[in-house]
Amino acid sequence: MNFLHLCLPIALVMQLVANEPSAYSAGDLDSKNPYGLTSSEQRILKNKQMLENLDKKVNSISLQFSKISENYEGIRSVNEAINTKIAKIDQKIFDLALKSDTNISVLQTQISALTEEMQNSKEIQNSNQESIKIALGELSSLIDSINTSYVSKASFDKLAKIVASLQSKPVQQSSPNTSGVSGIQLLEQASKAFEKNELDKAKYLFEELVQRNYKPAYSSFHLGEIAYKQTKYTDAIAYYKKSIALYDKASYIPTLLYHTGISLSKLKQNTESKKFFDALKNNYPDSKEAKSLQ
Repeated sequence: MNFLHLCLPIALVMQLVANEPSAYSAGDLDSKNPYGLTSSEQRILKNKQMLENLDKKVNSISLQFSKISENYEGIRSVNEAINTKIAKIDQKIFDLALKSDTNISVLQTQISALTEEMQNSKEIQNSNQESIKIALGELSSLIDSINTSYVSKASFDKLAKIVASLQSKPVQQSSPNTSGVSGIQLLEQASKAFEKNELDKAKYLFEELVQRNYKPAYSSFHLGEIAYKQTKYTDAIAYYKKSIALYDKASYIPTLLYHTGISLSKLKQNTESKKFFDALKNNYPDSKEAKSLQ
């Protein structure tokens, strides 16, 4: 084995770190187009999007309500002005009727003109009354639409609280008693739980090993494998990344590269996935994982 071959894994880690911003950016909820979300993150994103859509609908309803109210108030003001005008015309007719010294023909002409003006005003008033009915009908329809199509404010607030609790609620895990257990014993328990497919228990034990800094690269790899089996590909990539950064000459590196490539492929990151598959084939051509890609 020559010196260049020994240096290949180190060069591989440097290459992966250089590609980190694109290869390991899955799971970012603040991204414009987030990908590779865990099931909890998907629920949080869905609820956030629901709140945003509801907020837009509420704003739209408020705008419609303002327009209808504005139309109604405008029509009502015009109607009040017409009522005042009609009252004045009636008073003028009454005053003219009391004038005994006014020429009868002139008086009749004035009364006729005032009567016509009053009739026109009443017609306008009737038209405005119809407009008011239409505005009230629109307002009623809008209220019915709100009641049937949108959630109430109480429900909206409740949904907001649910989103907040999902974002802050810690993940519950099983917690075997590990007090007084040595690192080597803990590793044996974790490995057995993993072999038996007791993934929640194995995850807790491997996390404890990482906390103790006992075989952290090996434990991180297995945490990645657990996440991979649970189809939590974003989490798997994060654990694989940590493992290879800690120790890049382990016997499981071909599996790590292979499963990282598959995880990225599942997250629709095909360009990044190909980089890991190429690294696997170039650096570990005789591995079963590399041969499976041929």
